[in-house]
Amino acid sequence: MANNRHFIPHLHAFRGFAIINIVGAHAWSFMIFWTGDLSSIGLKWLFALTETVFHGSTLYFAIISGLLFSKILSVKGWSRFYTSKVTNVLLPYTLVTFLLTALYWQYALQDPLINNTAIDYLKVASLNLITGKGSIHFWYIPVLVVMFLATPFLSWLKGKSHIATCLLMLMPLIISRSPFPDFLKPQSFAFFIGAYALGMVIGEHYDRLIQLTDKYLKPLITLVIISTLSIFLLYLNDYKPDGFYSLRQTLIYLQKVSICLLVLHWFYHKESALPQWLSTLGSYAFAIFFLHVIFIDLVISSVRTIAVTYRTAEAIALLGSLNLIVAVIGSVLLASIIKKCFGRHSRKIIGV
Repeated sequence: MANNRHFIPHLHAFRGFAIINIVGAHAWSFMIFWTGDLSSIGLKWLFALTETVFHGSTLYFAIISGLLFSKILSVKGWSRFYTSKVTNVLLPYTLVTFLLTALYWQYALQDPLINNTAIDYLKVASLNLITGKGSIHFWYIPVLVVMFLATPFLSWLKGKSHIATCLLMLMPLIISRSPFPDFLKPQSFAFFIGAYALGMVIGEHYDRLIQLTDKYLKPLITLVIISTLSIFLLYLNDYKPDGFYSLRQTLIYLQKVSICLLVLHWFYHKESALPQWLSTLGSYAFAIFFLHVIFIDLVISSVRTIAVTYRTAEAIALLGSLNLIVAVIGSVLLASIIKKCFGRHSRKIIGV
């Protein structure tokens, strides 16, 4: 294993794995619903399959953030921790939010209360910044900010009370994230803080956890299979959550945590053989997060006629795959250009 405490290749590669899954969560669902609806059994099965695999992948980001804090960032001090978050997350989030507000300004103007003035633009952009509505997936950044703000308390609690920490880690089993379109209800913060606390515990006991995963490999694989099949059936049967609790989100938490442990275990033991492109995607993870929906929008705009005319599960599946490929590669290429133009300052612009 790598000896450099501040760069662990297989954990960096896991960031690449996480961002592929997050883009995957949007690639097929957006292709389906931005061009129509579930107009056939085949499309319903495609949606159920892709959602079962990819929905909830933001949990990987929350867990790896907590893991990296305990394993790497905690020794650097709070000043460096928060400085890095402002530089690598909040500044690019602010810039991209203001740019996307301008890019999609014509949609904002459909609200009769909004005028085409600089003052109204600044108001809308600022509100988008606070509420995470600059893009459909930006709701996660306000959640992430609260997680960062809560980190000192969570770190203190982890050292003081194992019972309270365990309750936090288990909280997502009974308090589910809020569904589309209101992603930022209080329950979502509770859900992801629980996952973040789990990541912090994983990071503190990482080597021991790898040993336990070795020991309980078959039960973990079984849990992934059972939870995945259950989630798929819930999608096929149009399960609707009730209030702040969703059985599907409970199963997704179990599924994603189990997959996380299995992938970390695999990457840990195969660190020297992991492909370079995973590490590259790990380096560009936040840039891909910020930019990928722009490229998905471009793809869908370009193939909308095909998606509407040839609306079969096979055609939408292929177009969704195109979404994934173009979104990832396009985001990396655009971020690379920005990085070449602005050098080390590119972190403040695009997070890489």
